[in-house]
Amino acid sequence: MDKYLGQKWLEEHDNETVWNLIDHIPDEELWRVHHSLKVKLIDYIRFRARSRWVEDRASPINIVAGGALLEPYALTIGFARRFASYKRADLIFSDEERLKKIINNRWRPVQIVFAGKAHPADDEGKRILQRVFNFAHDHEMGGRIAFVEDYGELLAQYLVHGADLWLNNPVPPMEACGTSGMKAP
Repeated sequence: MDKYLGQKWLEEHDNETVWNLIDHIPDEELWRVHHSLKVKLIDYIRFRARSRWVEDRASPINIVAGGALLEPYALTIGFARRFASYKRADLIFSDEERLKKIINNRWRPVQIVFAGKAHPADDEGKRILQRVFNFAHDHEMGGRIAFVEDYGELLAQYLVHGADLWLNNPVPPMEACGTSGMKAP
């Protein structure tokens, strides 16, 4: 990006002039960078799944649910934040049959990566997380729903940089400041 934005673009990211230079970056270059970040995301998730298989001797269904079958060419939707009822992480499952057709489309596959935690005192958030986790285990979802455990800053960074689309559908106006969506790709 230095070639298009200058050597100090990260330091001057608030400068309007730098933002205006973005229009000069060729689409192919932006796509190449995005695709490489997406490959890193998928590789990282697969590495974690493989490590769980080797080190923890996790069951095969948990390895698949953890993202072992994710593919870098599929449209990747990300959700990585606290599971709370008003964030409606499970809303995308409201029409299961339609979702199955979308994610299992042979020519235009879609995959969804979930990560996050529920507050220990939030029983509804825990139920939503469990519901998402169960969908990740459903063989009819074709391994295209992943719930990546042990959510932390590194996984969040990979997801934010590598997802094609960010799933953000809170109950209005419950999202206090909108920071969950602000970190989106």
